[in-house]
Amino acid sequence: MHKTRLLFLLVAVSLTSTSFGRDWSDETGNYTVSADLIAYSDTTVVLKKEDDNLVSVPIKQLSGPDRAFVKSQATAPATNQSRSAQTWTLKSGLTLPGRIIGYHEHDVVVQRKLGRVYVNNARFENLPAVYRETVPKIVEYFTSEKLDGEKGLEEWAREQKGEPRKFKCSGVLIELEDDNLYCFPFFLFSDETYATLKPGWDRWLAAKENYEEKEQESFLLQAQAEAYEKQQQQMRQVQQLQLNLQAYDAGLFDLWEVAMYPQAGNFGTPLSVVVPANDSQKAAIAAQRQNPGYVVGPMRIVRRR
Repeated sequence: MHKTRLLFLLVAVSLTSTSFGRDWSDETGNYTVSADLIAYSDTTVVLKKEDDNLVSVPIKQLSGPDRAFVKSQATAPATNQSRSAQTWTLKSGLTLPGRIIGYHEHDVVVQRKLGRVYVNNARFENLPAVYRETVPKIVEYFTSEKLDGEKGLEEWAREQKGEPRKFKCSGVLIELEDDNLYCFPFFLFSDETYATLKPGWDRWLAAKENYEEKEQESFLLQAQAEAYEKQQQQMRQVQQLQLNLQAYDAGLFDLWEVAMYPQAGNFGTPLSVVVPANDSQKAAIAAQRQNPGYVVGPMRIVRRR
């Protein structure tokens, strides 16, 4: 549980709340969307559209003015609002104030030494209150033993007679009020929140040792969390926006934005594909041809610039 600031966890990632209702366009000028800037990194922006859906767009596909705008946001001073803590309600009803940093696998080691309980070599009594409430629940989950909160954890640890007990947790890394990072397992979150977190987790696992892909998934998770904190409605997955419109002949076709979702067993990112077509049926066919392994979701005609 080493002390690591958010700034150093992700490479040049910022979260912002300063640009609402901006019109964004691609480099061809054919596609335009009104959206809020939620997050950006060196390579990607995440936008929240008017329907509250989130899309990620490679910065290189944006228009020149939009790229300049993102660059100006990167040099703007951070606001207190952009660094405010998020608040999460766990399945147990416990309120968790803290900022989600990314996905993580982490061993939680509980041991009683010299009359005190330690968690990963940190004295249990010195941990943040919300994490002290969480540790007994982690032990309960893996041992199927019922513990009476912190008192029950102390009694359970005494029964282990000094033997360390290790529990492998998969979940999200959260920065708490002491600026330290703690892994909160998926099983602590509500079913609804877990259902939204899981696709990104599957992709994070599939990335294995690919550092860049894992960082991208953690960045998208941060964007999800930031958007959720702002709207306080529900966690939404981030769709990757595909803009391949260099050959689009304006006037001969309409532009259709088609939502695409991975088929069962496919760990791909949800997509928002923009294709030229005369009608919705042809738009669906074109989008599916470009993305085998995906199924077609809702679609809409893109307003002309």
